[in-house]
Amino acid sequence: MDIGFIGFGLIGGSIAKGLKKVHPEYRIIATSRSKAPLYEAQKHGVVDVVAPEVDNSFKNCDYIFLCTPVITTTQYLLALKNIINPECIITDVGSVKGYIHQAVHDAGLDSQFIGGHPMAGSERSGFNNSSDTLLKGAIYILTPTNESPADKLDWLKQTVEELGAVPVVMDCKQHDYAVAGISHVPHLISAALAILAKNNDDYENHMHTLAAGGFKDTTRIAASSPEMWEQICVTNRDAISTLLGKYIKELNIIKSHIDNDSDEECSDYIKNLFNTAGEYRNSFK
Repeated sequence: MDIGFIGFGLIGGSIAKGLKKVHPEYRIIATSRSKAPLYEAQKHGVVDVVAPEVDNSFKNCDYIFLCTPVITTTQYLLALKNIINPECIITDVGSVKGYIHQAVHDAGLDSQFIGGHPMAGSERSGFNNSSDTLLKGAIYILTPTNESPADKLDWLKQTVEELGAVPVVMDCKQHDYAVAGISHVPHLISAALAILAKNNDDYENHMHTLAAGGFKDTTRIAASSPEMWEQICVTNRDAISTLLGKYIKELNIIKSHIDNDSDEECSDYIKNLFNTAGEYRNSFK
């Protein structure tokens, strides 16, 4: 079986390593903006063919993983349309699905696409940080179109399980709203908190000096790839804006209690706030 990869960073590299570990007989063809990681992967037996670009090297692929930022992914669809064989399935790893599904539909590729989003990653990026165990235990969302072949979806579900992840099939719009709440908005909040400290520190930089576990944990994801998050936010604006508005409303409620309550009332409110939040947080597996 021939498997193509376009983009070969943290996620693409991890999927390729996992596939080769489980199926060493698979032939992996890959290209990316930077060729250095591809030759490194080829040296270690992860990649079989390094393609100079998206070209006829991919024409016999059974599946192709698009592992690039969201907008970049949609640009590759048109190039692949004129290369791939009729049985090939394109999938992706993007954090926004509705935007990509629309581009797939516009390109006339509904029957040859199944969206994907592995809910795994790191603030670190690049092939050098990839691992064949990165997806272990992670949710891996699959968003088929109305025309996606059932047998191809079954293959992807089985492959996700072989990589150690948990496949979840859902609608692309449901996906975008859900991940806006548990990923996109939290990343923006993390970035805003880092900027808050940076812009409001005193002349001796006491905030920076005193920042410890809680602050560092909360702002860890603020160090994520700017290019990736630029494209995520531009392509999932509606869901992000809706949930940001709801978050701002929650903050205003907290501020109102702090500003206006008596000490006893404020104490009761904050205690209840953390009890409720803690119960929800501790409900995660």
